[in-house]
Amino acid sequence: MTTSINTLWTILVSNIPLRQWINIKELYIIVQTNYKYFTADDLAPVTDYNNEPTWHRNLRSALQNKERTGEILYDENANYRIDKPYVWRMIKEAVHNLEGQISYSQIKEYISNNWNDVNQETITAQIIVLSVNHNSRTHYPENQKARLTNENSPYDLLYNTRRGQVELYNPDQHGVWEIFKNENETFSIRLSNISASERVFTPTDIIWFKNVTNSTNGEAYLSIENNPFVIHFPNKHKTNVLSPAIGELILIYQKVNGVAAFTHLVTPIDNELIEDETRANFRYGRRVRFIAKKDRENYIPVATTLWKDINLSGITQGNACKLENVKGINNLDELVFDIWQHFQDSFTNSDRQSVITTSSIINEIETNNPNISVAEGELKLVSHLVRERNQKIIGKKKREAIRNGNLKCEVCSFSFIDTFNVEFIECHHITPISTTGVRETTLADLALVCANCHRMLHTKFDGQYLSIDDLRTKIE
Repeated sequence: MTTSINTLWTILVSNIPLRQWINIKELYIIVQTNYKYFTADDLAPVTDYNNEPTWHRNLRSALQNKERTGEILYDENANYRIDKPYVWRMIKEAVHNLEGQISYSQIKEYISNNWNDVNQETITAQIIVLSVNHNSRTHYPENQKARLTNENSPYDLLYNTRRGQVELYNPDQHGVWEIFKNENETFSIRLSNISASERVFTPTDIIWFKNVTNSTNGEAYLSIENNPFVIHFPNKHKTNVLSPAIGELILIYQKVNGVAAFTHLVTPIDNELIEDETRANFRYGRRVRFIAKKDRENYIPVATTLWKDINLSGITQGNACKLENVKGINNLDELVFDIWQHFQDSFTNSDRQSVITTSSIINEIETNNPNISVAEGELKLVSHLVRERNQKIIGKKKREAIRNGNLKCEVCSFSFIDTFNVEFIECHHITPISTTGVRETTLADLALVCANCHRMLHTKFDGQYLSIDDLRTKIE
């Protein structure tokens, strides 16, 4: 399944520099830098005779659509330009150029100085749309869909500090907010109990197994759009509804189109027992959110996984059962890693970091300690390392370099800003985490490097890894 052209356009229009001509190759870089969730279908060649990735063609389709509607301009040299962006994009530029707490009037003044004839009431309305904690934001169509504000929506940009005053939204500082349907079936907002620095999940967090069904069509939870949602349990299992802990993952199994299949990875978000008296046999429930979800078209047949030899039928009878208690399982680490791989293209935007970071750590382990066995060591070490790796300090390291005008490779001095006009760089742990165990990481423990140098720092030369200085000397 390829990423939709609407998604590609949203990523592009959210990050493209305004009021300047940009060629198609630079547009590819902008999207690739700001979107990390390409599927295998996105990356596949267009044809046997055209090796460019499919998402390039799809982005061009998006550009052609927007060119026809006048939303983007195109010249004879294959350059593109946005002259009159969406108002929310104007607001984004204004906020990024006006640091600190900003008033509505300051935003309007900035926009008036850069674009002509922008309706002042439209600006006010769009500021409300973009403010994660403004109660009126759900009156607008952009926010008429349930989501969390850590899911990278372009419409979750601002935080209201007081009346008529906003600042750039920071989930770590302001918390994760949620758009949800209330008991009146209308959309509302609330501060979620999900941490902004949500834990990074790993395969070994898959602890539970639950068989689900629907009395009408046999299939359950495949068409849900709300996240979180309530997952139901048979009445006789009321005492076990709260057994899975917050942050533990439940693997959902069911029959889809008559095929035994895995469809969801979910985790509880609170410890409240939900009771619904309108449900005769499944009266009790638990509020969970899915971190990965399949549907009727792309479910995971059990027969295509390592689970094919495990007898799953009749195990849970609708209850949540610990995988370690399932008879016949003696290779649990391999099984959970296998199902993780099958789900990895279906994670929510807010949980993609789990896939990215886990893959990165596994790569680091393979590079630095190739003798670790998969079943007995690697997955446990991955789980440990991922949880100890603190993403906040990496972000702080990059922000400090941007603020000091020094966002460039510490080995070869390559600058993505100078070359591509994008704020991009990779971060290298000077001493690999896999060799040190748990430790306090400081900014001095990190080095900002380009992708090429980063790979070389993880490659042995004469049996040894090079330091930053060693690699700098080698390329000079």
